[in-house]
This record gives sequence, C-alpha cells and structure tokens, in this order.
Amino acid sequence: MAIKLDPEQIKQLKQQLFVANRSSHFVIIMAISKKENTGVRMVTDWNNFLNMKMTNSDKFEFHVIRDILPITDNLVYWAVAQQNLHTAQMQGNPNEQVVDDLEYYTNKVMIENKVQTTGSRDR
Repeated sequence: MAIKLDPEQIKQLKQQLFVANRSSHFVIIMAISKKENTGVRMVTDWNNFLNMKMTNSDKFEFHVIRDILPITDNLVYWAVAQQNLHTAQMQGNPNEQVVDDLEYYTNKVMIENKVQTTGSRDR
C-alpha cells in the first residue's frame, strides 16, 4: 500500500467526506454486464451511481447493495486511492500500485460493510 496518512490527515479527510456525504452519500453498487452477464461491485457516491445508471443503462444493469455507508478510516483511504487513480489517469500514467491501492481499499470498505469482495488479491 502506497498511501500513508497520519491521524490528523485522516481526521481532516473524514470531515471532508462528512461534508460531501450530505450532498451525495456513499454506496456500494453492483454493475452487471448485459452482454456477458458478469458483475463488478464498486464503491461510489449516489450522484455518480445515478449518472452511471443513466449513461450506461444500455450495457449494464445497476443495483445498490449497501446504501449510506458510514464514514470510516477505510472509506477515507478509498477516497484517497480513488483520487490518486483519477489524477494518474489525467496525467496519463495510472501505474499498477495506484490501481492495487484502489482495489485494496475498495475491498476493505466492502468487508466492513459485510459485502462480498470481488475476489481480488489479499494483502
């Protein structure tokens, strides 16, 4: 895991997530490919879920698995990993470590919300 946060950073980021949660709460969703009938679980916010549902409904079926996730340390790390991947993609260099971090913290959030993980690598 490449993400290192000290307790003060976690506290500040939790506060930011609490604020963001008021306008678009966090959820765990399932996206099922209509063509291949395979699915993937992911963590996202409500507005992004609605956007994905509207723009990709021809290819995927979307379901909410867990609604209104608690703001935890794992969700903070997930948010940082998500932002790191977004930044890396914008810069054109999403390396394997950034992808692994997002997968790892997505699974941590799923475990603490009692959702089966996607069977990815454990660390």
